[in-house]
Amino acid sequence: MTDQRPIEDSLRASWTTPDAVTNTSPACGESRPMMDPERRSDVLSRLAKAGGQVQGVAKMVRDDRYCVDVLTQISAAQKALDGAARVITRNYLERCVTDAMTSGDPLIYDEVMRVIDRR
Repeated sequence: MTDQRPIEDSLRASWTTPDAVTNTSPACGESRPMMDPERRSDVLSRLAKAGGQVQGVAKMVRDDRYCVDVLTQISAAQKALDGAARVITRNYLERCVTDAMTSGDPLIYDEVMRVIDRR
């Protein structure tokens, strides 16, 4: 596998300040950081892991490695992405959906159903 630090560093570089990205979704209503720094760090670590695994898969294909080994690594990368998606989904439910329901936004149910349908 390749070194994951350059990927993780580049991902973290764009998310270092808590207010680097504010939530402007109609579901959340107010402008605030999408997620707290600890949760963001967790997601970025998971994404860096997935990125390293994808780079490793590409190298395995270039090196003409055994198909089952390549498929195993692809599965690991998908699981890392699924882990990041779970953390982000929980954040979405805790922050945006809760805010929208508290404010009485009836459109949140349609948005939640679209999110569920994608997963």
